[in-house]
Formats: sequence, structure tokens, C-alpha cells
Amino acid sequence: MSSKITLSILILFVLCVSSTEAASIGSTGLNLRCQCIKTTSKFIHPTNINNIEIIPSGPHCENTEIIASLKSKDRVCLDPTAHWLKKVLNKMMKKSK
Repeated sequence: MSSKITLSILILFVLCVSSTEAASIGSTGLNLRCQCIKTTSKFIHPTNINNIEIIPSGPHCENTEIIASLKSKDRVCLDPTAHWLKKVLNKMMKKSK
């Protein structure tokens, strides 16, 4: 009886570990390339931006990527060197402190 319980627990553990491994491979496998093919430096007023996501450069992409989620539900890749964007990000950082 004890060996059946031990075997059942071991099988459950192996199933949990294997499903976790598969999930982590699947989620990282989707982002192994740059998200932004084209960027814009066109000014977008901060009131039209819901969220800004900053993705640092790494093995998936050599560029730092900045993706803005707009209130119109669009997502726009922004040029990280744009002067207006640097000002907006600095103001956002100051507000968060």
C-alpha cells in the first residue's frame, strides 16, 4: 500500500515538472526575436498612452525596444533615441518616485 502511494506521488511530481518545463519553453520560444520591425519617432501625446514596455537588448534582439500600448488598443514601437520620448520617460520616472 505504501509503495503505491509513493509511486502515485512520484508520478504526479514528474507530470507537474514536465508540464512546467513545457510551459516555460513555449513562453520563451515566442520571443526569441525582435518585437519591433519598424519604429517611429513621431510624437505621441502621453495622454494617449496606456502603458510603455521597455525591452532591453539581449540575445533575442540587439536593440532596446520600447513598445507603447495606446488607448486606441494599438501597439506602437517607438524610437528609443527620439528626444520627446526621453523627456516623457524622465517625467514618468519622476512621477513614480
